[in-house]
Amino acid sequence: MENNKNIGLVRAASQALMKKPDDFEMVVSPYSDIYETADAFIVKLDMPGSTKESLSITVDSRQLIVRSAMQEHKQEHGKTLYSEIWKKKYFREFNLGTGIQIAKIDAQFESGVLTVTLPKSDEVKPREIHIQ
Repeated sequence: MENNKNIGLVRAASQALMKKPDDFEMVVSPYSDIYETADAFIVKLDMPGSTKESLSITVDSRQLIVRSAMQEHKQEHGKTLYSEIWKKKYFREFNLGTGIQIAKIDAQFESGVLTVTLPKSDEVKPREIHIQ
């Protein structure tokens, strides 16, 4: 049993100096949370490594489309021996219902989290009916 643990450590150690291909790029779907308030739907997307300038948010045919590219980490001094932080692109689509005011969609980006606010149209907002 002790022998198996040592073999695993040797394999891990021998792979530790592997170099990733320079042209490898992965597309990932960012994790998201969706909230509903009385006035809007709020979508939060976790996009670490992105910048405000690299983000693209569009609405096309009732779909919210979010794209971004993670900025590549550049080592200014020395030589990279091992890296698990791979350059990646983010892509996510959300279908929008008819109750969204598309012209009033708002977005904010802070600390690697994109927050998109989708205001509800008056037709779908909850209303209180006054009794006379």
